[in-house]
Amino acid sequence: MQWKYNMAAPSSEEIRLEGSFPPPDQVFKSSEDQSLCKLCLKQYSRYTCPRCNVAYCSLACYRSEKHVGCSEEFYKEHIIEELKQQRGSHEEKQKVLEMLKRLEEEQEEEEDGEDAEDEQTLEDRLQGLDLDRDTGAVWDQLTDQERAEFQAVVEKGMLGEMMEMWTPWWSLSQERAALIEEVGSEQDTVREETESRTKTSPPPPLLSKIPLLSSLLKGQPSECIKYNIVNILYCYAYVVRLHNGEHFTMSRQAAQEVLQLCPVFTENASYSSAGEALHAAIARSNQDPSLANTPSFQSLVVKDVSCVLIGPSKVDSLQFVQSALSDLHHLFSVARKKMHKDSSSSGQTEEGGLSPELRQKLFLCKKKCEFLLAWCGEYGHQLTPLAMDCSHEYASLSREQSQHEKTKSELEKVWGGSKPTRKEDKLLIQELS
Repeated sequence: MQWKYNMAAPSSEEIRLEGSFPPPDQVFKSSEDQSLCKLCLKQYSRYTCPRCNVAYCSLACYRSEKHVGCSEEFYKEHIIEELKQQRGSHEEKQKVLEMLKRLEEEQEEEEDGEDAEDEQTLEDRLQGLDLDRDTGAVWDQLTDQERAEFQAVVEKGMLGEMMEMWTPWWSLSQERAALIEEVGSEQDTVREETESRTKTSPPPPLLSKIPLLSSLLKGQPSECIKYNIVNILYCYAYVVRLHNGEHFTMSRQAAQEVLQLCPVFTENASYSSAGEALHAAIARSNQDPSLANTPSFQSLVVKDVSCVLIGPSKVDSLQFVQSALSDLHHLFSVARKKMHKDSSSSGQTEEGGLSPELRQKLFLCKKKCEFLLAWCGEYGHQLTPLAMDCSHEYASLSREQSQHEKTKSELEKVWGGSKPTRKEDKLLIQELS
């Protein structure tokens, strides 16, 4: 059996690719109805594809990349039709079909290989670069097209949408969360996308060796400790959310941010109520431009503190508090070791931010976490009632934010924009001669 892939032109009812022109009354465009070729957009169209009805000007456009899907199907259909008309054996027909299938698979593999080659090329260009530190070098390695695409994403504000949102490990079941939702649901203005649950993680493991409180303290502990823990939990949840749950990827920066927010660690501050402890942390975050965030974010973190204090169940209500303190202990330890390693390899001193004082401060923070974990072992039951206090603070912050948004909306409606229109200067006092 003999056949050719580039067979003769189809019947006059379809289209003639080579040889004679098709009948004018079927596919040829009249002078009154001429339009540009939909494939090259350069010449006037003369023909219309009988399969997809696209207007084109020449055989080259018909076989072009834009039309390859339709034209290949056209050839394939006619080959199969020709095979049906041939009086070849069943084995011969089967061989031809297998050959067509093999050609199609090879084409798909070739396309996949080209994509993989492009990805590998980008990987090779970025190999050996620190994506966090060598930002200038990374930018230099990008092509003009990649830079333009990145800038377009940034300008449209789509960069945040590309990040996979992290679901905090202290998130509660619906039954346990009802305690918080009932208090703040009416005025809750926290956006649903902030709560988008797409990436979850288990609670951090507890510190393996927690000392007894009696070995660390003689006498009764202060009544302020439970409120100080509230302040620490807020600062911890704030920083972990800022890093989208990836705080250990930049352990030094995350540990320093906790110290910036938390005066309990750096100044031995003490508080007499849960509200005072929360507002002190909020005030600290507003004072530091590098850590400041929206009121919605701040109220969300207050809700996080309530979740941590409630715990996963009534039977084990302290697990989340102990996990948070253990995670902080681990963060300080990792940051301290990384600082020591960096200072040894680079020889930096205080000017480089790797001072011995900071390393000593992180060591003392570790010890404070151990003391608080020991305190939880004996007095942790005092923390659970504070969850309701934090819930009320969350509801209060939500109401304030809702009222602020309402007032802002009313003013913008009166002004006709985000700012009041500027009135012409008027003479209020005029001196009479």
